[in-house]
Amino acid sequence: MRTSTDQELPGRDRLAPLEAFLERSPTVAAAIVEADGAIVSTNPTFVRLAGSPATLEDAVAEGQYNLVAQLLDTAGRDWGSASAGLRTADGHRLDCEFSVRAESGGVLVVVESLQAPADRLNDHLLELNNELIGARRELAVRNRKLRELDELKNMFLASASHDLKTPMSSIVGYAELLGESDLGEAEVAMVAAIERSARRVVSMIEDLLGAALVMTGELRLLRREQSVAVIVRESVGMIEPVAAAGGLTVELTCPDHALAEVDESRIMQILDNLLSNAVKYSPAGGKIEVTCIDGAQEVAISVSDSGIGISKEDQSKLFGRFFRASTAREHGIAGTGLGLANARAFAEAHGGHLDCTSAEGAGSTFKLSLPKTVGHA
Repeated sequence: MRTSTDQELPGRDRLAPLEAFLERSPTVAAAIVEADGAIVSTNPTFVRLAGSPATLEDAVAEGQYNLVAQLLDTAGRDWGSASAGLRTADGHRLDCEFSVRAESGGVLVVVESLQAPADRLNDHLLELNNELIGARRELAVRNRKLRELDELKNMFLASASHDLKTPMSSIVGYAELLGESDLGEAEVAMVAAIERSARRVVSMIEDLLGAALVMTGELRLLRREQSVAVIVRESVGMIEPVAAAGGLTVELTCPDHALAEVDESRIMQILDNLLSNAVKYSPAGGKIEVTCIDGAQEVAISVSDSGIGISKEDQSKLFGRFFRASTAREHGIAGTGLGLANARAFAEAHGGHLDCTSAEGAGSTFKLSLPKTVGHA
């Protein structure tokens, strides 16, 4: 240990083992102080934290330290303990924990733990950082497991939807054949009910299959230049009987020359979803308007209804998977909550977008915008 004097003090030889240990300690700050407060020696850690003996003695003389007074107060006990809030000569605060033992010749052995508040804060931050690293590792493991489960779910959806679609399509086909045969009025009604129910199940299966393709990133488009007018008219023609049965009228305005490079089946799915929703959410006597606008770089298709509308709060969640608007639940309208999510995903896959404007009780308008060519997507 560093000493401020070469004078040998009584009992000093008994301190030699302790001094040797403290000299090598990188964490324990230690000092040997005489009964009158004079600092005899310090170890390197003490000097690093609190300064040199000369600096400390000057600080004590100037009243900046209360260390010596506390040491003298406790010197009468065999092993005394005390705490002190110290301030170094350069103004930094140190918190001190020490034990004191009286030795022959009035020498006090003081083993101190000195730490600046900033050091304690750094230690606490280090501890928190280690906890954070552990938590992040655990979170990464859980996220990996969740991704694996999500992939399994998507694979199941795709497989189950595909396996269900084939037999349901057969049921629809046979129902159509039965409907064209020579049946009585009651039988025709029953066959029509079978066909409607089967088509509803096929629609749900299409929603599940579409969602699985989107979630797994396996959605592929077969794009070629198509007449948008033909696609829209076909979709409207399919929904008109259903709309008429519900007391609704459908008005279509679409120029014949509207062309775009699209995947016909995906655009049909989007329109089928928008039109079926318009029918489901509109009361008898209402009107559904379908309008096409042929722009310079894109084609816009709007589907407007006079139905129950969508609340402002629900509009922000409308295109989320499995979301059902509160108005749909209140009116008992069936659905998977996947149709609009798929429709927007299909639109965005084309480089387009699908948006909604609505007011509760005042109907809704869905606008599908599609680039006319892949280069404008």
